[in-house]
Amino acid sequence: MTTTKLGKIGNSTGVTLPREVLAAAGMERGDTVSLQAGAGRIELTKVDDRYTRSMSIGRAFIARYRRTMAALAK
Repeated sequence: MTTTKLGKIGNSTGVTLPREVLAAAGMERGDTVSLQAGAGRIELTKVDDRYTRSMSIGRAFIARYRRTMAALAK
């Protein structure tokens, strides 16, 4: 277990994560993470870029072929 303090970063509040913690989580500087908060906890989860790209492609396909997909659904 590691403890650290929240600090001011510009107009925001931030936390510095030690290298050991990042390595244990399989993360590194520059990774995209998702945040979930509740009950006095903040959870960071590394975003799976392949999933994000796949969902983006799927959403673009649905938007482009919305009328065709609606006709096929009938």
